[in-house]
Amino acid sequence: IVYGTANTGIEYTENGSADHTTEWVNTLNLFANLTLSGTERILVGMTPLNRESGAKSRYRFEPTSEWHNESRARLSTAFFEGELSEMFPKLDMGGFLPMDWEIAFGRQAVLSQAGVLINDSMDSLALTRSTIPYPGTSFARLGGLVAVNGVHRKSGQDDIHADLFALFSEAQFHHSTAELDLVYVESDRAKGDQFNIGGSFIRQYIIFDHAVDTTTRIAQSYTPDEETAHTSNGTLLYSSMAFAPKRTDNILYINSFGALNSYAPAAGAAPLGIVGLLFSGNGLAGAAINSGANDAYGGSIGYQMFFSGALRSNLIIEAGGKVDNTSGGVNRAGAQIRYSQAWGRRLFFEVGGYGVAQESMSEGYGIRTKINVIF
Repeated sequence: IVYGTANTGIEYTENGSADHTTEWVNTLNLFANLTLSGTERILVGMTPLNRESGAKSRYRFEPTSEWHNESRARLSTAFFEGELSEMFPKLDMGGFLPMDWEIAFGRQAVLSQAGVLINDSMDSLALTRSTIPYPGTSFARLGGLVAVNGVHRKSGQDDIHADLFALFSEAQFHHSTAELDLVYVESDRAKGDQFNIGGSFIRQYIIFDHAVDTTTRIAQSYTPDEETAHTSNGTLLYSSMAFAPKRTDNILYINSFGALNSYAPAAGAAPLGIVGLLFSGNGLAGAAINSGANDAYGGSIGYQMFFSGALRSNLIIEAGGKVDNTSGGVNRAGAQIRYSQAWGRRLFFEVGGYGVAQESMSEGYGIRTKINVIF
């Protein structure tokens, strides 16, 4: 199967410290999926309109008119995945041995702790044991991963000398899910080694006849050497709660975080992207509030309203902020709104905007639009 997605939109940004920009931004994701069986497949993907650094092909209208061509023929995805017991059925013809081992290798996206620990696409080998019959659990999983290329450090740069080693674990028990992940990144002396550990607890509670979903995460980064632009010591705490008000399909959510010292994810450069719309871009333009986790705290509160019986349109209204206690840091507080509408089976439209008050700076604001075409 050959398929893909195309994204295009007009983005206006005023950050309060430089000339405002108006851009027409475009991305394209192309995939070819070869299904070999119910458990084995090969997936190859390309992003021809943007570079590995994240720069996207765009036409800038302001402050100067020019075309920025970021086209490049590069494989962004190329991996094989399968289950060993299905690939080699003679290993356990009766189905009685613990052979539920899943393997994946190649250039693949890796996500750990919802992006707080790892959010990157790397050349890696992963081996996972699912459905472990651990006493007291309804489901348990243990996995290991080794990445040898494409490890992007805290600075956002691809560290060509870095090797990443990770151990992921997850267990479900008593209507709860617990995760514990360990990651070690080994590199040269200039960039430095780093150890990360992250844990999370996910559970639903009944409060005043409402089912409230809660998530708590804690992550720690530690470098055995001196801190660099790529490695640092720090702790990140994150909590989230969400529920649907009675007689509605809407969602009210409250997210908060606190970062002690300078937390650095093991791979990826935006650990606060899960906090809310204000801290994450729309895939074409950047976030209203930067997502670095350096000696700061803040959060967001938002309300998502769904319309029509098929829930094909929704509106999100969010307010939030970040107190930045780093040297020269800027405190920010603002609001953002986004309306999304599905058209047919292959078209999705988004439009919205934000405004942010910035300490000792002019206000920042922006307009975000995106048309997503699935083919």
